[in-house]
Amino acid sequence: MAGYNYMASRFELDGELFPNRVVVSTESHPPSVDTDWAAVLHNQQVIGDFTWTGWDYLGEVGVGRVEYGDGPSPLGVTAFVADYPWLTAWCADIDITGHRLPQSYYREIVFARRTDPYLAVRRPEHYGRTVVHASPWAWTDVVSSWSWDGHEGAPVVVEVYADADEVELLLNARSLGRQPAGADHRFRAGFEARYEPGLLEAVAWRGGTETGRTQLRSATGPVLLDARADRSEIRADPSDLAFVELALVDEAGSLYTCADRRVTVDLDGPGVLQGLGSANPCTEEGFTDVACTTFDGRALAVVRPTGTGTIALVATADGCEPVRVRIEAR
Repeated sequence: MAGYNYMASRFELDGELFPNRVVVSTESHPPSVDTDWAAVLHNQQVIGDFTWTGWDYLGEVGVGRVEYGDGPSPLGVTAFVADYPWLTAWCADIDITGHRLPQSYYREIVFARRTDPYLAVRRPEHYGRTVVHASPWAWTDVVSSWSWDGHEGAPVVVEVYADADEVELLLNARSLGRQPAGADHRFRAGFEARYEPGLLEAVAWRGGTETGRTQLRSATGPVLLDARADRSEIRADPSDLAFVELALVDEAGSLYTCADRRVTVDLDGPGVLQGLGSANPCTEEGFTDVACTTFDGRALAVVRPTGTGTIALVATADGCEPVRVRIEAR
């Protein structure tokens, strides 16, 4: 079996030249998943595709970054990897703390495994700026959020991914229009809007019938710190781990994506803080401290048991009430 890295353009020709060759696409770029997958389906000798990459990682720092400036890069190109303090590659479907990124949902739509549209918003602080670098591994600089405090009335670009004839964008029940989507339009639609807190909705239409709907709701009110362990009970074995998600939310659980603050974690009981950090791809923070700054409203603490008993984790953040999580090591 032949492994092809970034060679979807060779599938058809090599299928004619080497009709008995079985091919697997061993690496492909995230932004071209729709065209690459169409090539896989069209060429029967190609058995599937692996993207680079599934999970974000340390190293090859910033290969998936988007850089902005006031004009073109002076040399017309920038380095393959980024300068310090870039930390992770930032080209994955899942960030380093385990949360799915927008390109993951786009892939799900391309693979015909999701009927609901997906909503993502380009960071409004970069609206109108020139992109001076975006590698073949770079997704657009989007977040699936409609919580942009401080940007009220500012223009934003909303991306909608959908396998539908067209998608409609609604802001607080007002239609902002419809745009074509589906395979002929690379499963994407783009809208210009102005940020207004409330409810942002995308509706997918096919043949005049609604086929799916997705909502983003703005976080409102006091910023609360939330902590949730993936399990309340783990083995009293140093090879086991508990992962505690830390998030800045409102009372309804909506995420505050632009209210980041420093979070400190303390442990009591038979356990140690094995790691603490966020998904921020460009930071001087490591993963061995007892405090970190959230990124897009989230961070992750990893707890390792050292014996039998109750491990009590207390997390605190600026301006928030402390939260506690209990994990039983048995």
